Amino acid sequence: MIFNTSIRKYATALVLCLLLFPFSRYISPLTTVGGHQIYLAYLPVSLMIAMVFIYGRVAIVPLIISSVVTFSFFLNFPFIALAAFIICLIFPIIICSMIVRYYLGPRWRYALTDKGMGIRILWLGFVAPVSIKLLMYFAGQYISFPANVAAYFGDNSHMFMVMDFQSLVASSLIFNFLFYYPLRMILNPHYARAFWRRCVMRDFIGPRRFYSFTWLLSLVVLLTVLCSPSSMLTISGYLVPVVFILFTLGIRHFGPRLMGLLWGLSAWFLLTFNRGFLYGVNTEFALSFILSVFISFSVCMLYMTMIFKKNEWMKRIYHSQALTDPLTQLPNLRALEQHVQCYPEGTLCCLRMSNLEFLSRHYGMMMRIHCKRIITSQIAPLMQQGEQVFQLPGSELLIFLRGQHTNARLEHIVDLLNCKKIKWHNTMLEIEYGAAYSVIDNNLVELHHTLGKLSYLSEQTSIATRVLSLNTQIDYVSDKTTERVLLLQKIKRVLNEEDPVVLYAQPIVDATGKGYYEILSRIVFENQIIAPDKFIPIIAEFNLSTRFDMLVVKKLVNFLYLHPNDMQQPHFSVNLMPLTLMQKDIAQKIVSLFTQYQVPTSSVIIEVTEEQAFSDSETSMQNITLLRDNGFKIAIDDFGTGYANYERLKRLQADIIKIDGCFIKDITSDSLDPLIVKSICDMARAKQLNVVAEYVETEEQRALLHELGVQFLQGYLIGKPEPLTAVHALRS
Repeated sequence: MIFNTSIRKYATALVLCLLLFPFSRYISPLTTVGGHQIYLAYLPVSLMIAMVFIYGRVAIVPLIISSVVTFSFFLNFPFIALAAFIICLIFPIIICSMIVRYYLGPRWRYALTDKGMGIRILWLGFVAPVSIKLLMYFAGQYISFPANVAAYFGDNSHMFMVMDFQSLVASSLIFNFLFYYPLRMILNPHYARAFWRRCVMRDFIGPRRFYSFTWLLSLVVLLTVLCSPSSMLTISGYLVPVVFILFTLGIRHFGPRLMGLLWGLSAWFLLTFNRGFLYGVNTEFALSFILSVFISFSVCMLYMTMIFKKNEWMKRIYHSQALTDPLTQLPNLRALEQHVQCYPEGTLCCLRMSNLEFLSRHYGMMMRIHCKRIITSQIAPLMQQGEQVFQLPGSELLIFLRGQHTNARLEHIVDLLNCKKIKWHNTMLEIEYGAAYSVIDNNLVELHHTLGKLSYLSEQTSIATRVLSLNTQIDYVSDKTTERVLLLQKIKRVLNEEDPVVLYAQPIVDATGKGYYEILSRIVFENQIIAPDKFIPIIAEFNLSTRFDMLVVKKLVNFLYLHPNDMQQPHFSVNLMPLTLMQKDIAQKIVSLFTQYQVPTSSVIIEVTEEQAFSDSETSMQNITLLRDNGFKIAIDDFGTGYANYERLKRLQADIIKIDGCFIKDITSDSLDPLIVKSICDMARAKQLNVVAEYVETEEQRALLHELGVQFLQGYLIGKPEPLTAVHALRS
């Protein structure tokens, strides 16, 4: 099979060479200078280079055979002279082709106008013609050639040799495209279709066709005038530069392949039908100058087309990057804007991964990126034409859907995702999904408003209601989002002042009535009290927790400084939010604040969430350790709802654990809750930890909790939160 293919290639190359060698010699442009005919471009050299580009080493034998046949028939050379002439023509091309292959690798014959073009121009466009001319000159010194061709082998003036060398360079640089591209299209129909689609249709069909046809018509008119038989000095002297100007304009518009082919064809017409074109400049020096201009412009045009092609390629790359998120490699909001303009009717869905933010704090940001990629790949098979997934910062993805039954399709997507787990470093992650959707139009201003509302509504999804429609709840969502914005503005104003933050205290006592108080905060704004369940989520969401926590701690320290008492026992506990403990040096700032006011750290208990106590965050653990080393007691708030387990409790470094209220409120009716609380108390007793139960509201709960081993209780039965000043007055 391989042998048959090789034979077929050799045969095809031989037939093409036998047919095209005489043809290329026949159409080579000629002119007469000083009574001698001279080639302005010797096209058999162009054919040889084109055949080497197409067939590689397979073209060598067909080129030799066709050269022998052609030159024997047309030139009637003696055998030695014929052999010398063929060696002079073919040997330099073969050697230079081998050098080019050495530099560019096995694909040196492909993409002629792309990478490696400079090496091809140097070796095949200049070194090969120089070598051919030198070999012909030396051959002429030792071998007798017929009188009609002796001038090409050194039996003429130096200027004639210069022009002959320039004709070879012009053949190598300009006219090999005339053979290369048509032959490739004839031999390979797929290449012909690709050439037509990428190099012709792109410019002559579509928005650029008017410019393309105008440019082509101008070229045809100009070539018709320049190639006309009229002998006018105006044509030869003033219209010739217009050709170069026209092609310079074309470089910015057409691709390098089409430009190379059109320039080769135009140059052939100008040099072949040269009566009007060369009128008044038929001296050796003038012709040499004209050929130099053609060669120089050809090199410049090749490089300019390559540069403009690279610029267009870079523009496409930059445009693609501008529409793509660099980490997830998903389309971004800019891409969404363009997509909505292409598909003005559709439904925008916000898919929220509710626990992704929490998981990414422990597993890192790359886990979030990995999850979004996996989720997108799971959704992709469910997408139809014109539908796409877009990246949003944080824990959300946008899905653009078209067609009907959006609610049913989105519910199916959410249910499907909730049934799957995502593997991350040998750990199977369970992501919780919810979604909100809204029908949109191509109004970009409204689009961004809709995105904000969808983001808020997707947060309100629950296990019972996984998918919510914004169109049915637009008024509610608008009111809520407006309320959140106004509340954020109030909180920011409060953080710039201390007085609007009021400290409350709720008692935490043991069976004897002794204990301490938990500090709770309220915001007073324009004589209205804002409860923690309103402002705490806003503070956490907009990364204001550190400023707020430090403000609360400072007010508490100032209170202790102004009301000194027995400071050796804890009097108050204060909460630090998770993001606060993730700030570097926050523990040192708290210690420094107590030192500045000369308030002992033993008087205050620092409450941290279970999430932070068992966190893999090095910064959080360092801050907790530093606080404990400086005398603060550490209490673990909301214990039992997340990361707590026996193995973690075994290595827990704390003083107090506060059992979450979800285990307390039904402890008298749910048979499982007492077992959980008893188990926690037994383990805490073994580690000498105090246990606090929250949300104690009935006498039955109090009695049972004391019986189970809980030392301290907190809740409305024990006491409601009161202003800190009122608590101090009562204690005094």
